[in-house]
Amino acid sequence: MTTYLKITDGLKRSLGYLDEDDSLDECLKNRMSNALIAAENYVQGAIGAGVQDFYTSEENKPLYTMVCNALAASYVQNPVSITSGAVVTVDAVTNAIIGQLRGRYAKELEDQNGKDTESEQTKSEN
Repeated sequence: MTTYLKITDGLKRSLGYLDEDDSLDECLKNRMSNALIAAENYVQGAIGAGVQDFYTSEENKPLYTMVCNALAASYVQNPVSITSGAVVTVDAVTNAIIGQLRGRYAKELEDQNGKDTESEQTKSEN
């Protein structure tokens, strides 16, 4: 999985810190970064990773950023959920956004596969 986000892409603010806040210790910054990586891996695993530039496109990046930051903030605020294996449910809003991104992903994958099939047919006809 590829990571696209940094903690300054909204995670700090969602946890109540300013992006320019230098008072954060390295331990907390590291926890935030690791939580964001875990959230991105979760979201990409739930949606898919076969469509190039899907998560960085203009229409998808805001939703992707929002859902990853929300999930990462939950991980930072509840660190036991990562370390102990305790189940932390993904809230309804996060599920809804992942569902919306899944729909967009499926559409783009379908469009991409249609183009691939079209080009293969064109090659075989020539």
